[in-house]
Amino acid sequence: MTASSRAPGKIILSGEHFVVLGAPAVAMAVNLYSKIEVRPSQSGQIEVTADIPLHLVSKADKRPPASEKQELLEPLRLAAKATLDHIESRDRSLHLDASCQIPIGAGLGSSASTTVATISAVAKSRGAKLDRRGIFKLAFIPENYLHGKPSGIDQATCIYGGIIQFRKPSSIKALNVKRPPSILVCDSGVHRSTKALVGSVVKRSQKQIGRFQRHIDEITTISNAVIKALRSEDDLELGLLMNRNHELLRQIGVSTPGLDGLVAEARKAGALGAKLTGAGGGGCIIALVDDDKIRSNVARKLRKKGGTLYNVSLDPKGVE
Repeated sequence: MTASSRAPGKIILSGEHFVVLGAPAVAMAVNLYSKIEVRPSQSGQIEVTADIPLHLVSKADKRPPASEKQELLEPLRLAAKATLDHIESRDRSLHLDASCQIPIGAGLGSSASTTVATISAVAKSRGAKLDRRGIFKLAFIPENYLHGKPSGIDQATCIYGGIIQFRKPSSIKALNVKRPPSILVCDSGVHRSTKALVGSVVKRSQKQIGRFQRHIDEITTISNAVIKALRSEDDLELGLLMNRNHELLRQIGVSTPGLDGLVAEARKAGALGAKLTGAGGGGCIIALVDDDKIRSNVARKLRKKGGTLYNVSLDPKGVE
């Protein structure tokens, strides 16, 4: 039967990269969505098509090369196959169509969002119902293909929605906050490979064990303090913690002069805190703003520096 599902994107408030090494991280689902529609097919195989606006892939004026497009679609095939295997469906014929409003390779969880929406929609199309834990486990199959050895934070956030604290391998704690932080997302327009960046950090951590252990200890303190700041609605403290987190990401080599420039511009324009979000090497920064006037000013300044702005808010539901 025909079925559809959608899942949100995500931002990370604290802990990216260090979460792969065992530190806790805090992430928030945001109202940028991918949608998957599954319909019957007579082909005997899994067919995948995708409507992904070109500007979400890169700033180039040409269509992405076939190899790049293939890399975008293969995880969806893998997610569909893993789901059919899991629910022991003999019928392998389906047509899966993806639409995505989340920038690709920008640190906002596009692959995790499309993956979990695919798993949910394929299961639904076969009359099966997977719980959130089931979707979380299955999502590692396509995510491992894309990212090497991801922590799981991206799919956890896209599945559960809201704000979560995550710790490898599968500790997911929902955080109930009275007022979610007011966040502005700015895309630098430089998109990159999460797999390569995560791999390089893991290698460095194995060579510089003492240094990285100090970073992990500090990030653990930062993530715990972020939770306290969110619960007490202390935006000043949250901003300071975000700033420190960005400095640590800069020290381990995953920021870039372009991202540092956007972060500095956001702070200068009145943001209480700003940091890169996701793997770094390009992608997005997030800025914490406490009123509409500051938000407008920060947005204007970041646009002047060539950034693409996304006004995001909390997605409370996760995959639907």
